[in-house]
Amino acid sequence: MSNHPLLEVKDLTTSFFTSRGEVQAVRGVSFDVSPGEIVGIVGESGSGKSITCMSILRLLKSNGRVVAGQAHFEGQDLLKLAEHDMRKLRGDDIAMIFQDPMTSLNPTLTVGEQIIETIVAHRGSSRKAARQRAIELFELVKIPEAASRLNSYPHEFSGGMRQRVMIAIALCCDPKLLIADEPTTALDVTIQRQILLLLKEIQARLGMAIILITHDLGVIAEVADRILVMYGGMVMETGSVDTVFARPNHPYTQGLLTSVPKLRTAHKERLRPIPGSPPDMLRPPVGCPFAPRCLRAMQICVGEVPPIFEMGDQQTHKAKCWLHHPDAPTNDEGAA
Repeated sequence: MSNHPLLEVKDLTTSFFTSRGEVQAVRGVSFDVSPGEIVGIVGESGSGKSITCMSILRLLKSNGRVVAGQAHFEGQDLLKLAEHDMRKLRGDDIAMIFQDPMTSLNPTLTVGEQIIETIVAHRGSSRKAARQRAIELFELVKIPEAASRLNSYPHEFSGGMRQRVMIAIALCCDPKLLIADEPTTALDVTIQRQILLLLKEIQARLGMAIILITHDLGVIAEVADRILVMYGGMVMETGSVDTVFARPNHPYTQGLLTSVPKLRTAHKERLRPIPGSPPDMLRPPVGCPFAPRCLRAMQICVGEVPPIFEMGDQQTHKAKCWLHHPDAPTNDEGAA
């Protein structure tokens, strides 16, 4: 794995301007992705996971705008590229798998036509060569009878097979970075595992990087190398999957982990849901966005956004929480 990031995002800030006011969806998000790395982004609905990646690819709705920040991909700031150059890069060097393949695929065209036209558009191949490449990709994502299934329409595939088609389309130009937005949400658990293992297998074979967006901690544990925990449009904690799962250092991360059933425990434990609701991003909290729901919140948490603190000597494990300030109380006595 290279020491130089493939993607480097700095202070990304994105808002949506509505009739009710400015929705501050992403607020100062920074992270990087190295070649060949799988980075998982996890958080509740509305935490800013998908909007972060849609901002990087400049696929926001008309009322959305990147207000500040940078997103460097191989040295180029994606947020400053001309639209023509950005359109060429999307689907070529960076590809995306969307949540619902049934709404992403055109129901009036065969799946073969949809993948062939993508290859022709980005590679300038002949239709014959593009068809052969499509068959190879269908075989790569383990669609049986690949050549004949090119002539099928989306409704003739199961949900799992449609997701495999979407993966094949995303891979048709050998991208260096694949963004998978909740790729297993609509699938049953057996098919979810098949898709996750398929993604990991393809990533290992092709050496591409993956950003995996999900609200499911089990998915992250299954395939990711590193994790970003998002809440209220901010990154609350980041580090290797093993480190964050073993030693979560933000109360929100701790809350997520204690609200998930544990199958390998010697005794029964009650699930502990996180109290309260996510913040209204039309009027986000002045301080830490998690403070209204945090059982260990202090006065400073309510009035000021915490910086990122490094955890001990592990510079790759960081948490955005005032509890890690040198002057913070070491027990619950300082809680508000």
